[in-house]
Amino acid sequence: MKKGAKLWRLLSVIFITTLIVMITFFYGVMTKQTIKEVRKNQEESLLALGKQLSIEDQVIHALRNGQTTEALERYTVQVGEIHQLDFVVIMDMEGIRLTHPDLKKIGKHFEGGDELLALKGNEHISVSKGSLGESLRGFVPVFDHGEQIGVVAMGIKLTSLSSLVNRTKKDYTMSVVLSVGFGLILAVGVAYYLKKQLHDLEPREIAQLLEERNAMLEETKDAIVVIDKEQTILLANIEATLMYEKMLNKKAELVGRKLSELLIFQERLTIESKTEQFYQQNGQDYFVSIAPIKVRKKDIGHVVFLKNATETFIIAEQLVSTTTYASALQSQSHEFMNKMHVIYGLVDLEDYASLQQYLADILKPEKEFAHRLAILVRNPVLAGFLSGERMKFSEIKTQLIVEIYPEIPPNQRDEDTQNLLAIYRYIHRFFLEQPLPEEMVQRIEYKEDTLTTTYSFAYSKEQLTRFELEFYTSYLMTLLNNAQATIHWENQQDNWLLLIVTVHYEGVKDDKRTNH
Repeated sequence: MKKGAKLWRLLSVIFITTLIVMITFFYGVMTKQTIKEVRKNQEESLLALGKQLSIEDQVIHALRNGQTTEALERYTVQVGEIHQLDFVVIMDMEGIRLTHPDLKKIGKHFEGGDELLALKGNEHISVSKGSLGESLRGFVPVFDHGEQIGVVAMGIKLTSLSSLVNRTKKDYTMSVVLSVGFGLILAVGVAYYLKKQLHDLEPREIAQLLEERNAMLEETKDAIVVIDKEQTILLANIEATLMYEKMLNKKAELVGRKLSELLIFQERLTIESKTEQFYQQNGQDYFVSIAPIKVRKKDIGHVVFLKNATETFIIAEQLVSTTTYASALQSQSHEFMNKMHVIYGLVDLEDYASLQQYLADILKPEKEFAHRLAILVRNPVLAGFLSGERMKFSEIKTQLIVEIYPEIPPNQRDEDTQNLLAIYRYIHRFFLEQPLPEEMVQRIEYKEDTLTTTYSFAYSKEQLTRFELEFYTSYLMTLLNNAQATIHWENQQDNWLLLIVTVHYEGVKDDKRTNH
C-alpha cells in the first residue's frame, strides 16, 4: 500500500487543489457580482420609492405648508420599516427636515451635503455620512404644478446593506461548501479509479516498464507482433518489420496490416493454441508461439513470437553430418587393416580369382564414398554435410551421386563455408519436396576460387517452368547475395534438367602439397 499511496496522494492533491482554485475563483466572481447586483437593486428600489413618495398628497401638502404632521411622520416610518430602510426624510428647499426617524432631528438641516444636486431638481444616488452614519442614499425632487417644493431622501446604512449582502451570500456559501465536499469525494474516487487502472504503479515505474518492454522487443532477434481479436497488427518490433520488408523488397509499415500479410500460410497455424508450432515460409523455418493477452480476464488479442529455426536446424544438421562423417572415417580405419589382412591372405594362398572379385567389391563407389570424401574434400564441415545429405536422399529411394573434381581445399573464411552450405541446404530441401527419379548427380568442381556445382537428373521438360516459379524466393536471393553466387536452370536433350550453382570459394593455398 505504501508503494501505491504516492500516486494516490498526488492525484488527490492535484484534483482537489484544482477544484478548490476553480470554486474559489467562481465564488469570488459570484460574490462580487452579487454585491453589485444587490446594490443596484437597492438603488433602483430607493429611487422607485422616492418617486412614489414625491407624488403623495400629504407629502406635497406638508412641503407647501412648510410643516410636518404626526400622520406624515408615522407614514414615513412605516414606509421605511416595510422597505427595510434606515430612514425616510422629507426636506424643504432649504434642506430642513420635515420628517426623520429620530424626532429630535426634525426641523434641523439635512447632513451630508449630497442633497444639493437634488435641490436643483436632479434625482441621484450617493454614499455619504449623515447623522445615522455612512449610508447609501437616494434623492428624488418633489414637484407641484411644475415647481420644485422639496426633496424626498431615503437611505440604508452600509452596515445594513452589508447584512443584506451577507444574507444573499449565505446561500452561495452553502452551495460552495456542498460543492467542495462533493468534489473531495469525487477526487478520492477518481484517484482510486485511476490508480487501479494503472495497476497500482507509480509514473516512474510505468516509464521504466515501458522502456524495459521496448528494449526487450527491439533487441530480441525473434520477430514479435501483437494482434487484436480481428488479427490486425497493433505492434511490431524491428525484426518483424524487417521480415515483412524482405518479403516485399521495399520499405513498408507493418502496424495496421492483417497478420495474414506477414504469415502467408496462416491457415497452418492455430491461433488459439499456446503450444509451440512449426512453420515454414520462403524457404525458412520458424518456431511460432502464440499467447493470449488478457485484461481483467477478457481476451483482447494475442502476441505472436516467430523464432527463426533455420539456424537451429543448421546446427543440428551439422552435428549429425559431422558425427556421421566421423563414424564413417572411424569405421574405415578399422576396416582398412581387415581388408589388408584379407588381401594378404588371398595373395599368400595365390587365389587370384577371389582376390580380383574382392577388390572389385571393395572398390565400388558406394562403399568408398567416405574414403573419397576424406581424400577429395579437405573441408571437414563440407565433407560431413555432403555425407549427411546423401543419406537424406537415400531415405526417399533416390541415390545422390556426388562427383568431385579436383580436390576441394579448406576455405579461408568459415563464413563462406556457411553461405555455401545454406545454398546447398535450400536446394536439397526443395528437391526433397518434389517427386525425384531414382538417381541424381551432384558434380562439384573447384577452380580459381570458384566452386561450381551442377545437379543433373531426368525430368520432364514441362516441369522446368514450374520449378523456376517455385524455386526462386526472396530468401534464396538473400542467400545468393551473401555468398556472391549465381544460379540458373538448363534443359538438355533426353529430358535432363541441370541446375548450375556458382559460388565464390577462396581455398587455402597448401604450399607443401604444391611443391611435392
